[in-house]
Amino acid sequence: MSKDSKNTAAVHSMTGFANTQSTTRAGTLSMELRSVNSRFLDLNFRMADDLRMVEPLIREKLMNALSRGKVECRISWGRAEGEKRIPKVDLEQVRQLGALEASIQSALPKANGFRITEVLNWPGVVEDNSLSSEELQETISTLCDQAIDALKRSREREGAGLAVVLMEKVDSMEAIVNSLLPMLPQFLAHYEGKIRERMTDAFDKIISDKASHLTVEDLEERIKHEVALHSVRIDVKEEVERLQTHFTEVRRILKKGGVIGKRLDFVTQELNREANTLGSKAHAIAQTQASIDLKVLVEQFREQIQNIE
Repeated sequence: MSKDSKNTAAVHSMTGFANTQSTTRAGTLSMELRSVNSRFLDLNFRMADDLRMVEPLIREKLMNALSRGKVECRISWGRAEGEKRIPKVDLEQVRQLGALEASIQSALPKANGFRITEVLNWPGVVEDNSLSSEELQETISTLCDQAIDALKRSREREGAGLAVVLMEKVDSMEAIVNSLLPMLPQFLAHYEGKIRERMTDAFDKIISDKASHLTVEDLEERIKHEVALHSVRIDVKEEVERLQTHFTEVRRILKKGGVIGKRLDFVTQELNREANTLGSKAHAIAQTQASIDLKVLVEQFREQIQNIE
């Protein structure tokens, strides 16, 4: 593996799902994590009251592992079908309670005997399957780590697919710009010709006016100045260069990976700005169409990156 590949982080989507379980003597703990896109990290918890004590632990782990996304965490107790069984009873303690009952009734013949429910509820008679606070914290901690790992793998798989789509969108944008490049000098020359023609007609009338003190040389210089001025207004060379720079930057960001959603959002704004300027300076149908096609692709690009972490 090359040094560059080792330093390259994966692209993660904010959409993901994970479901993990842990079997304990108290039952089976299940943790489910669902995440969707959000501008910030938004955590929501759904759990029974007896599990609320572990919420701060889970919150801390999620905040350390994730940067963005609306995440819902569900934790619940349950048992699989194969785990259902009758709890063990300490028969020795039951015999001792029977002996105690007999001794009491020998002294108090009218005393009522123990009910079965009273015997079963006697401390130590039925095995205690509950977990101590420390055991519960440790079990939840391990379960949460497993769930987060599964969620991140899910988001990474989704992110890999999004990265491919985004690269395709950038390739399509670049293809539009590249197809436009050879035609730009033609657009400029055609526009300059139209401006020169209109101004020449106007200045011919001025020259024919005997009251005018302007010479042909003066008017020719004025025409050159006006043509140059208008040509600068429609020249899109800088916009095209900036678009190409943004394409390179998008590819660099996607290759680097990691938490890149906000950075991509900023670059998308710049892409949209240049595409709009390309359209506002258009004086040829091909350039107008290129601007429209670019804006469509930029909007599709923007929709996709809303789900990138």
